[in-house]
Amino acid sequence: MTLPISAAHKRRFEEIKKRLSELGNTENNFVQVELLFFEAITISKEYGDDVQTNPLLAALKQLQHAEYEKTQMPTQKINQRRAFIRYFIVAFKKILSVSN
Repeated sequence: MTLPISAAHKRRFEEIKKRLSELGNTENNFVQVELLFFEAITISKEYGDDVQTNPLLAALKQLQHAEYEKTQMPTQKINQRRAFIRYFIVAFKKILSVSN
């Protein structure tokens, strides 16, 4: 059974989405994006560590394995890295929107 997300956490997720929009998809700001992502994972773990019963955690872990790992790969072209970062941020925002 999934616990409902608290109002405080919903507000924090909205703040994270707003901050993601402000940061953009540049490499210079990606460390801050990563910190926000891991903060969201930490918040989601407050509702259980099992991905079978915690859909928010499951979605974030799936994003980590699908898109986040791509952002860590070395690339020869800056545009390719920006694209990976952009895909990650867009997917991250979608997950936060669904959780509200």
